[in-house]
Amino acid sequence: MKLPVVCIVGRPNVGKSSLFNRILGRRAAVVSDRDGVTRDRHYQTANYKNREFIVIDTGGFLPDDTIDVLADSVRVQIFTAVQDADLVLFMVDVRVGITELDQQFSRMIKRLNKKVILVANKSEKLTDRSESWNFLPLGFDHPHTVSALTGYACLSLLDQVLELLPGEKSIRREEDRPIRFAILGRPNAGKSTLLNKILNEDRAVVSEIPGTTRDSIDCSFTVDDIPFVVTDTAGLRKKARVEDEVEVFSNMRTMESIRRSDVCVLIVDITRGLEIQDFRIITEIRKAGKGLILLLNKWDILENKTEKSFDRIIKEMVEREPMLEWVPIVSISAKEGLRVHRLIDEIKRVYLNCRRVLGRDRLAEFFTALILRNPHPPRQSRTVNLTRACQTMVEPPVITIETRTPDLVDESFKRYLMKNFFEEFQLHGAPLRLNFDQKLNLRKDEELEQFTESSNSIFVGIDPFGRMDNENRKRDRRS
Repeated sequence: MKLPVVCIVGRPNVGKSSLFNRILGRRAAVVSDRDGVTRDRHYQTANYKNREFIVIDTGGFLPDDTIDVLADSVRVQIFTAVQDADLVLFMVDVRVGITELDQQFSRMIKRLNKKVILVANKSEKLTDRSESWNFLPLGFDHPHTVSALTGYACLSLLDQVLELLPGEKSIRREEDRPIRFAILGRPNAGKSTLLNKILNEDRAVVSEIPGTTRDSIDCSFTVDDIPFVVTDTAGLRKKARVEDEVEVFSNMRTMESIRRSDVCVLIVDITRGLEIQDFRIITEIRKAGKGLILLLNKWDILENKTEKSFDRIIKEMVEREPMLEWVPIVSISAKEGLRVHRLIDEIKRVYLNCRRVLGRDRLAEFFTALILRNPHPPRQSRTVNLTRACQTMVEPPVITIETRTPDLVDESFKRYLMKNFFEEFQLHGAPLRLNFDQKLNLRKDEELEQFTESSNSIFVGIDPFGRMDNENRKRDRRS
């Protein structure tokens, strides 16, 4: 069932993102006193009184003579959002009164013939609320005075929203939960271009100016009846270079997007290579326990490439970070659409690997054979016996190994175990973790399965064991 859509519009700095956050009950959008912080359409699902609806935050409407080079793109984003909406929340600033931009905006909304609630924000004081009649010349009903900052009258506004929205009560079932993935990377790596190519529409403002995306933008789509939610994030910079207040909050929102996602897609500008900041992002993804896919973007403009370029670049990356050997890596051109179609298949495969139950008997048998073939060497004149292994968690998958001396397990031996587990169980992209405990509490497969839905049917046509990699890499070399 398609959810109804509510769109928040208005000129810059009237409080659209603050109201957006207030409706959602969390800080989903970056808020600042500076104009032009929000530029893209930002979609989120809200739930109020058991009614679900989509709410869209938009950029501030700018006049034609503005010096902002992205103004035209922002206006297109706003116009598209209003066209998609079942209800428009037209926000004005009760302290400022009607401006020329408010009048321009009201004329545009009237032409589109949409249901509108005029929202007079920043009405913290009684004197401010008494001035709301000044907005009647805009041609809408009497404005609903609210304070997005303090929450004043926001619940009554939501009651009015529900009265005007089409459809009945709609609760999303757990089996309909979408696969969430975030697009991450350094500024200007091509994240918004990739988002637009995936959605086949200009959902995000694209520019060669680094830092165009200031917020984390959620978009929903469906492929073969499988629902997805993709988050386009702001480019992550080094902390030492983040002095701007807006960039600080953008980085915070990006980190939250990692935590909320099932899979993270790291997009790298191949013309610059894998940089230190990219490795920092990979570290944050691992710490959050999320699946990882690496995209080498701008492959179409990479100079002097040959059939061996892809394998050479992968080899260099793995030498710098050995765990990348088990991360799906795809060379793409987001601008030209080269191999972008493969991303969805990789996301489904990594998503499944993060939720896999490896099988208690199979894991125990493999671990026993592994230790017999290559036991842990003595350390500090003490024997280190690794006796049993069992999977103890999914999302992320965790293997706990029993030993009386967990503090003596050698780091190189941990890497040896990790490599063999990845090879045996083909956990490409999954953030596999190893725990070493003195006493192992065995878990049955049925116990682990209760933490994940039995949704293998959505992966029809996807090889969960990674046998597609060799063939895919051959195709990449040919391109």
